[in-house]
Amino acid sequence: IPVVVDLPVGSNFHDPPVSFLPYQLDPSILTVDQKLSNLRSFEEYISNRTGPLSSAMFISTLAYLPGEQSSPFEDDPAFEMFFVEIATEFMKTQTLIRPDVYKKFAEPYDNTPMYLCVVNSLKARSRGTIRLKSKNPYDAPLIDPNYFDDPRDIDDVVQGLKTCQRIATSEPMQRVGSKPFETILPGCEDCAGDEDRYLECVVRSIIISYHHGVGSVKMGDPKDPTTVVDPELRVKGVKGLRVVDASIMPSLPIGNTYIPTVMIGEKAADIIKETIHCPSY
Repeated sequence: IPVVVDLPVGSNFHDPPVSFLPYQLDPSILTVDQKLSNLRSFEEYISNRTGPLSSAMFISTLAYLPGEQSSPFEDDPAFEMFFVEIATEFMKTQTLIRPDVYKKFAEPYDNTPMYLCVVNSLKARSRGTIRLKSKNPYDAPLIDPNYFDDPRDIDDVVQGLKTCQRIATSEPMQRVGSKPFETILPGCEDCAGDEDRYLECVVRSIIISYHHGVGSVKMGDPKDPTTVVDPELRVKGVKGLRVVDASIMPSLPIGNTYIPTVMIGEKAADIIKETIHCPSY
C-alpha cells in the first residue's frame, strides 16, 4: 500500500483489561435463566418497569475504588468492580474460556444460581497496536492490546479481585449463600495456596476486552511525532480529513467511553460548522 503520510496510526492503542471471579449462591435463589423465563418477571416489568428485567445485564452493584498503591492525594480510582448475575453458559460463550478449562472449572455449577465479580483496570497504562493484516480491506485488522505490559495494570486487577473476595465472603453476602467456586482454575493449581499468586494466575488466564479501546489515532500537538490528529481533529498532512471517534483520545478516561465519545462528536460538529462560510441572506 503506497504511503501518503507516515503517521503512527494504530499505535498508542489501549483497552482496559477485564477479569472476574465466579461465585455460587443459595440453591433456593432463581437462576438468571429462571428469572428470564419467569412470568412474574414479565408482569412486573410490564406493569411497573421494575424487577429483574429492569436491570442492565443483571448488574446489581458497581463501584469505582482506589488501589493499594494509590496516593492519598490521588482522586482517580484504580479499578472498577461490579457484580453481575449470569448463567454458566455466559462464561462458555462470552469469555472465550477454552472448552477443557470450562469443563473442569465451571461445568460442575451448570444450572446453579451464580454471579461474577468483574474487575477492570481504569488506568490501562499498557500500550498495544492495531495493524493492517493485508491490503485487502475486508481482512480483519491485527489487534494486539498488549495487556499487562505495564505490571501496574495487573496489580490493579488483582487488587480488585481481592476486594471481590472480601465482599463476596462477607457476612451479609453469606446470607444469600455467596461462596467461591470450590474448583481450582486449571493451570493455576500450583499457586492455589497463595492468594496473590493464584489471583494473578486467574487474571492472566481469564482476560477479556471491556470494548473501551482508545488512543490509536492520538490527538495532540501537531509537532509531536506520536500524534495523528491535531486539536481540531484534522489528520496531519492530509487535507480535508478528520477523525471523530474514541480513537483520538490520547489516554483512557476514567469510566465508560460512551459519553466522552458523544462529546467528541458534538465538539467536532461545532469545529466543522465554524469552517463553513455561508452567504448571509
